[in-house]
Amino acid sequence: AGRTDEAINAYLSIPDRIDSYYGGLATARLLALNKTSRRAEVNTRTERVNAQINSAVNLYPAPYRETILREASQRKVDPRLVLAIMKEESGFRPRAKSPAAARGLLQFTIDAATRYAAQVGLNNLRDEDLYRPEISILLGSEYLADLSRQFPDLPEAVAASYNGGEDNAARWLKRSGQRDPGVFTAEVGFEETKNYVNKVLASYRAYKELYTIDLQRR
Repeated sequence: AGRTDEAINAYLSIPDRIDSYYGGLATARLLALNKTSRRAEVNTRTERVNAQINSAVNLYPAPYRETILREASQRKVDPRLVLAIMKEESGFRPRAKSPAAARGLLQFTIDAATRYAAQVGLNNLRDEDLYRPEISILLGSEYLADLSRQFPDLPEAVAASYNGGEDNAARWLKRSGQRDPGVFTAEVGFEETKNYVNKVLASYRAYKELYTIDLQRR
């Protein structure tokens, strides 16, 4: 009991808010401990953050719902993760283009897109096609499905791969020595990718609070 209380106190000391990845992890672990005598404290914390998320619903829209549902669901990818990635990659702007010539909602370069085009039946893919939402979502869902097979039940590694590459994510996972999401994220070797993972997973948490797996508003 004493160690459980110590753990609860440690997790409660980590502030939680709408954009806090580690705060979200701490809250999840508090809920998992489920100690009756401390439940009121945990519930207060959870309700406060959920209220923040619900008051900020406009920050977490669900555009392209039908297309995302169709492409993500048939590949067993959580459509809410697609939205969280899309939010960070392009801010939902279909004409977004990066300095590295990544294009569209999910920011594919033509070289990366070509890797997956044949798998999804796209022929003669052109740069301009990457701005089309249905093409970007199709390719992005296929890519996320591939990453999810490589890193099952670890969306942190999926997000790290999307930003920093699969080989790097595999190396960071090996270095972490375990599949604990917080430990993995701490081992991410690129500061840009670590920040990306934190932002994507914070958004993913918000999307799961706000929407069902079918992207219906709760």
